[in-house]
Amino acid sequence: MSLGVNGPACTADHMADEKSSMDAKLAQALSILSEQVASQMLGNQASLPRLPIPSLSDSVSDFLRACEPQLSPQDFSDTERACKAFLENPEEGPRLHQALLEYDQQGGKNSYLEEFWERAYLSQRTPISINTNPFFVLEDDPTPARTSQIARATNLVWSSLKFCSSVRDGTLEPDMQRTTPLCMSQYTRLFGTARIPGEGTDTVEFYPDSRHILIMSRGRIYWMDVIGDDGKVCLSQTQIEEALRSIRNDSLSFYIGENLNQAVGLLTTESREAWARWRKEIQGASEENASNLRRIDEAIFVLCLDDTSPASQAETASNSLHGTSDLISCEGYAANVQAGTCINRWYDKSLSIIVCQNGAAGINFEHSVIDGHSVLRFASDVFTDTILTFAENIRKGFKQHKSSGPVRSGAAGAKKNEAFEFGKGG
Repeated sequence: MSLGVNGPACTADHMADEKSSMDAKLAQALSILSEQVASQMLGNQASLPRLPIPSLSDSVSDFLRACEPQLSPQDFSDTERACKAFLENPEEGPRLHQALLEYDQQGGKNSYLEEFWERAYLSQRTPISINTNPFFVLEDDPTPARTSQIARATNLVWSSLKFCSSVRDGTLEPDMQRTTPLCMSQYTRLFGTARIPGEGTDTVEFYPDSRHILIMSRGRIYWMDVIGDDGKVCLSQTQIEEALRSIRNDSLSFYIGENLNQAVGLLTTESREAWARWRKEIQGASEENASNLRRIDEAIFVLCLDDTSPASQAETASNSLHGTSDLISCEGYAANVQAGTCINRWYDKSLSIIVCQNGAAGINFEHSVIDGHSVLRFASDVFTDTILTFAENIRKGFKQHKSSGPVRSGAAGAKKNEAFEFGKGG
């Protein structure tokens, strides 16, 4: 019968069609899952409530409560009368409050406070190193082998790059307050961000696709590619460690006067107006200078390898905030020159990881676009990764390096591990 002849062929075709359909559905499911995972970090943004605007009377009450401890009884009484008049005059308090409510309803704004908040930081003209940039002191690495500077720095760079990758691909788990999701937008500014000094006010530049980090040692600035074309970390921990050791040794080959001549980062400790003028002058002196500054701005973060060994958390905190000052005599200089760790900073970068000779470490961050909550989460995740690495080393009996094959000389790529040289131009 024809049915007997055609039956098996029809069944095979049907099975092939079913398989093709299943493959298509599987591919679609994997695509949907991939999109869901990639949108995990910012997946709750659209559903987050807006920051509420307090009532005018509540705002005035809060203002008076903050003023009272700082004013004399007479001054506070005068302030109360001024606030009462402000509340009752329809052309003052009520009118301004209504304007704020209308401003909050404009499109493209996440919060009524955000623009004013950033403007307040960026318009500040005093040095940011001691006035706005906060810091965190990191717990010591629990791994005995990682108490040296290079080993600790390698671990922190490696864990930081893993965190950066999770931010960039959107897989970082959202922050929660119990069962309530929190805003995650600040994490997109944690890496590849720089504050640019300007006349009157500063600006902020974001480079979400940057692939290199900065390394500062004794005031000299180096850069190293760490992210490949696929957006993933392109170096192993061993390669990172070799590169950092090479950079450190190179910086030690110069006498302090030579290093100080290249310590442009020291200028980021100055007033914003002065630094804006000097940066413009440096940038205009040569195309090489302009390229160097651009590469500094674009870096994912900066690693500072410091010439100090803090004996306490207080000393580590001081070093993380503003560095050390150490004036020494130097051949060729009439006066003593600065050799402290204060020359080994670039305070305009959004994130600086500071590692001392004894492995003590801290974080300094530029505050205009990042709050402490985001950096604390970063520090916590990096330390957690350190603990997990320590536990894995215990599990393996600290034999993971013994089984590694030989590493090629120059594996990190000499042409991608370079120092900056700033000049005066022609």
